[in-house]
Amino acid sequence: MFNSPGFSVGSGAWQSTSVDGIADTGTTLLLLPDSVVKAYYAEVSGSKYDSDQGGYTYPCSPTPPDFHMGVGDGSIVIPGKYINYATISQSRSSSTCYGGIQSNSGIGFSIFGDIALKSAFVVFDAQNMQIGWASKKLN
Repeated sequence: MFNSPGFSVGSGAWQSTSVDGIADTGTTLLLLPDSVVKAYYAEVSGSKYDSDQGGYTYPCSPTPPDFHMGVGDGSIVIPGKYINYATISQSRSSSTCYGGIQSNSGIGFSIFGDIALKSAFVVFDAQNMQIGWASKKLN
């Protein structure tokens, strides 16, 4: 378990919101508190909560904004293109994507899954029960 001290969306202002969670290589999505998820998708044009899909969806084009998550005194950037978990429908004129950032509702803590993990160098120190995050150059 670790604490993320805040977040920002795109070039928006930093939000000092404490988020307790775990890093889990067995979870694909980034599962966060509803307030954080809603703040993110408020900045994604055309996004909506789709009860049929069980989460937020948005038009695949244009690319959604980056998500910056706090780690210690720094932050890790999750590029908007990484937040596209999957294309759920396509037509000649548009595509709809399922977002990689979704609600942790009912879990009791956040889960920083592959959407977050592939955006950074992450070291698990099981002996000392610690985790380390470091930025990396992303393509």
